[in-house]
Amino acid sequence: MKLLKSRVGRITLEFGVALAIILALSLDVFRLNLIDQEIHIKGFTDDGITQSRVASRMFVDDLSADYDSEVAIEINIPATEMRLYENGEELFMRKVAVGQGRYPTPERDSQIELIEWNPWWFPPKSRWARKDKPTPPGPRNPLGPVKLRVGKHSEILLHGTNKSWSVGRAASHGCMRMHNSEAKSIAWYLQEKFSKKNNPDLLDTYRDRSRSTFRVKLEKPIPIKLVYRLIEVRDNNLVFYPDVYKKFHGNKKAVVLTELLSNGYEIDMLDDAKVEALSSNWPSKRSEIPIEELLMDPPSSDFLDAPECS
Repeated sequence: MKLLKSRVGRITLEFGVALAIILALSLDVFRLNLIDQEIHIKGFTDDGITQSRVASRMFVDDLSADYDSEVAIEINIPATEMRLYENGEELFMRKVAVGQGRYPTPERDSQIELIEWNPWWFPPKSRWARKDKPTPPGPRNPLGPVKLRVGKHSEILLHGTNKSWSVGRAASHGCMRMHNSEAKSIAWYLQEKFSKKNNPDLLDTYRDRSRSTFRVKLEKPIPIKLVYRLIEVRDNNLVFYPDVYKKFHGNKKAVVLTELLSNGYEIDMLDDAKVEALSSNWPSKRSEIPIEELLMDPPSSDFLDAPECS
């Protein structure tokens, strides 16, 4: 009986050690994942506040590995923002319209392979468009002067619009609308860089022959990622975006901490009570909270001037 108890005890101990090792490895993997997801270059000032110089670059590494592309696009749906990156650096940001709550823009990883200037609009096979008819290129076309398809056979498009007022809102039927001048600028940037049809005179052709459609196939697919990110660190602020599709039901404090940790802020820099208070009062509209307000208060001067122990 004593031998049996001894063996059971040793097995229990070995199991406990193995479990501890697994938990430790899991924690290390979690910490490594946070490090891998770091999307800021940081340097610390004397008061310990992180100075951020580069934002939202994690996805560039992921997509560039898949598509071997130095250019990538991200659209953050709640932010109604499109950001274009070149070699990991944000080149520019533009506002977009995204889908209404009834017609949400889907999250996906995809690519852009074709640019279509002066496109026709063909009504999708959806209830909302059942009375609409195909619309030729021109000022009444819902797609504006240019469209870029998100995926080879997808109905989701990035395009111009004849409803400029809708840009920056959740107002479309799932596509991303842009101001016409900005849609043309992005389309030409991609065409000039990734196709042989890069003579600037073509822009005059597209304008002068505005009733004709021109298609340009890019020589390599451009990665585009549609994400649903409600919070991110930008320029030393924690930026909150509205939950336009009411999708978030998780631990709000965990989301705040994960975003801060993945951007280089150490846990011992943060005031837990301030983070808890912010998480309990999650902003319902776009808000920017200075991260400095979430940091631990510096030691009082009385503490700093206290005599050392002898």
